[in-house]
Amino acid sequence: MHRFDIASDGKRVKKDKVLTYKELFYTDDTKSNRRVYIQGEPGSGKSTFAAKLVHDWCDENRPTTAAPNKNASFDDVLIIQNFLFIFFLSLGESRGQTELTHMIKKQIIDTMYSDEKRDVIYTLLLKIIETEICLVIRDGLDEWVAPDGSNLAEPSMAGFLKDKCAVLTTSRPWKLADERIKNSRIDILVEIEGISDSYTFIERVLRCILDKSKDLMTTAIEIWSFIRERQLTWLSNSPMLYTLVICKWVDTMEEEEHLNGTSLCALYTTFLESLCKKANDTTGFFNDLNPPHVKCFSRTSYLRPIIQNVDVISKAAFHLLFSPEKEKSIVFNDQELSNYLTPSEQEFALKAGLISKRKTKRAFNSSISFIHKSIQEFLAAYHIAHNAHLVDDVISGYLGRHSDAYLYISQVFIFLCGLNISAANKLSGIMNEHNNIKRIHRSIFSYEGDTFQRIIEAGYTEAVLNDQTGILLRLSHFYINCENLMVMNNIWRENKSNALFLKIREYEETDHASSDSSDSSSTHSEPTSQVEFDLSSCLNLKGLVLSGSGIHLQGNIYNKTK
Repeated sequence: MHRFDIASDGKRVKKDKVLTYKELFYTDDTKSNRRVYIQGEPGSGKSTFAAKLVHDWCDENRPTTAAPNKNASFDDVLIIQNFLFIFFLSLGESRGQTELTHMIKKQIIDTMYSDEKRDVIYTLLLKIIETEICLVIRDGLDEWVAPDGSNLAEPSMAGFLKDKCAVLTTSRPWKLADERIKNSRIDILVEIEGISDSYTFIERVLRCILDKSKDLMTTAIEIWSFIRERQLTWLSNSPMLYTLVICKWVDTMEEEEHLNGTSLCALYTTFLESLCKKANDTTGFFNDLNPPHVKCFSRTSYLRPIIQNVDVISKAAFHLLFSPEKEKSIVFNDQELSNYLTPSEQEFALKAGLISKRKTKRAFNSSISFIHKSIQEFLAAYHIAHNAHLVDDVISGYLGRHSDAYLYISQVFIFLCGLNISAANKLSGIMNEHNNIKRIHRSIFSYEGDTFQRIIEAGYTEAVLNDQTGILLRLSHFYINCENLMVMNNIWRENKSNALFLKIREYEETDHASSDSSDSSSTHSEPTSQVEFDLSSCLNLKGLVLSGSGIHLQGNIYNKTK
């Protein structure tokens, strides 16, 4: 976990590590951080960290120390014992609500107390937040949506005094890039980056799942070596997927091949198959007579017999995620789910663990959601992949109704790039148009790695890993540096005529690229201090910023620029 410094111009620079609760909730020894924001990519451990904090606070019998253990992070639990009350809220379950007090009533009070006691407890809550030191955890800001007609970027903290109440918010990064969330209101911004010690993590998982007849240390070394050999070290950013690979390796430890692929789509296919196997362990294979809808299903062993269940659940995942009633897209009830799944199909999804159901005190009002938002997004992308007309028929209108929706569906888009590049190409064009509209009033000089560009980069990488051809993802605003040069060079080549803004930052001596090179693998082949970009086809270029030396431009852009 790293802290970000937020400069006066809004630029966010990654700084030192945050390894203790004290570093998270206090700046130096004097200033307390009352508005804490934690960002991270899907599966990076945001919700797990929030749950760990609550567990640490609740575990009164655990020996506590003011100073952290040198071998453990966030072991200084005495710091969080300063909070007399902690309220944990899943914002995905309160879509359409704006007041945190109302969310606490619905998610906590209404589920714990009978009707006749709720008003009394709610009155007590209002007194507590005015007089006691408390912490509110808002988990999943990116899953929350404001009600129609509201311009709120996050729920209101009305009633919570800043000197009494701290607020910890978790979110995917795109949401915290929203300009309505003012930097002045952020006391500390940190990014959770998954696993800090991969080998120790492997050992801890193995202690829970490994047969006692197997040597733990030997197995841990073998898995650690396998992950390095398969170039899967990036999985440390996602504890969820890292755990999946460990479990899959243990399940197939007697076999020669442990994974069918290393792309996100391949890993989520493995995840999906491992879940479905719990509900039906009958084997069956796709073949030339019965081909799968998507390539990454072709080497599975358990999906073919239950593919109809997968298809209908994927259809439900899509229509719920893209529902006109956004407050019901992540968390829904029995009646809403019954629009898409029969009782037997719901039973399969529950038995497999694809969805989870939480009963409330009110009959026929269960709270249902997919096991993880990214699973719903993968299933939705799978449904789009073999129903490409949905891009025009449903998604285009959905993006038009909600200004930030093109960022909200970013993970669906990335999955789609690996499943059906043709549909992803079309979707990228629609998303790019919305991004262009959003950027109209922004200055190119403050353009530092746009969120949308990172989505396109991730989509391109996923398409390549899945051997997709004909990659024509659309992008109009470019920020290119030595870190993204290889990928952005390929994306730039297909978007010169669409380019509106181009910003090139100073490169390292060994970086080299030619935007007309036919072989992207030559990007780092010859050490040189010169980077060449041919702008002769950039008919719509409106802004150009160059930073550093050794950047060579070709083409007369002055007569081309509008």
